[in-house]
Amino acid sequence: MRDFDFKASWIPVDDNSEMPKDNEYVLLSFDNFSVPMVGRYERKRDGGGSFYLGDDKESCLDHTLFVNAWMPLPNCFEPLKGYEE
Repeated sequence: MRDFDFKASWIPVDDNSEMPKDNEYVLLSFDNFSVPMVGRYERKRDGGGSFYLGDDKESCLDHTLFVNAWMPLPNCFEPLKGYEE
């Protein structure tokens, strides 16, 4: 069995939490939906911001999805050189 290098944990969304970089794709968790989805965070000029699913122009709140946490996405797949099963 192979070891995996990617280790990430969920970052809760609250008033004191760290938010993703502007328009960076991340994995989103929801209070009211059981399946995580890929989305992004857009900062507003007033300092606030909203989460969006994929390239959607409507926010998660517009879809009645309440983001409770996020985590960075792993790197894209690259085959291991010289690895044979």
